[in-house]
Amino acid sequence: MRFNQLTAILGLTTAAVVSTALMPAQATAEIFQVESGATSVFLDLPLLESIGLNLTGTSDDIVPPVSDDFLVGFEITDDTDFSFTDEGGFTLVGGSIEHTGSITFNDALTVGDFSIGFDASRAGDAATGFFVQDTLDTGAILFDVASIVPTFDGEALTIAGDLLVSPEFAGVLGNPDLTGALVGQAQTNAETEPASVPEPTSGLMLLVAGAAIAAGRRQLTAKQ
Repeated sequence: MRFNQLTAILGLTTAAVVSTALMPAQATAEIFQVESGATSVFLDLPLLESIGLNLTGTSDDIVPPVSDDFLVGFEITDDTDFSFTDEGGFTLVGGSIEHTGSITFNDALTVGDFSIGFDASRAGDAATGFFVQDTLDTGAILFDVASIVPTFDGEALTIAGDLLVSPEFAGVLGNPDLTGALVGQAQTNAETEPASVPEPTSGLMLLVAGAAIAAGRRQLTAKQ
């Protein structure tokens, strides 16, 4: 009798697991993560010189820009954890794009190892919430990014935008009136990979199986 009960319970458990496995997983947008690439930067040097910033040097680890339309390139590093989905073409999930390389102004101010991130509280007027931060020396956000144009083809991600002087950088320069001034453009060209995500039904299958087995044990105990 107990053998028959156990067989029936195991049969119900198997049916529950199979039924769960056959249920279609809820459709979700695929998540991708930036793996490598570079960000190319154009700076309006005459404009910068007019406000007292003269480009006087670059570090040895800069890379060629994506085209002659840009001045310099900065390689994306392994510290990057920027992720997004292809929903609607491009939807940010989170993280930042980290770089190596630096530039020097007036033989005195060196900024670099730039981090591109997002902060919704910075969005307003032309600013989109994306920003470029100096992590080498000042720790200041140097630019807010405007007119973001992301393009994703399933593997390669391109993000282009205008560079606006941030309130923080204007403060470093001692000229608050520079806030929001357009001083250049940036374009990130990155290779991506799908991010690792758990199978949507695996956890549910284990829960169903575990619950069924536990229920079976309680029934057997009650009949003993």
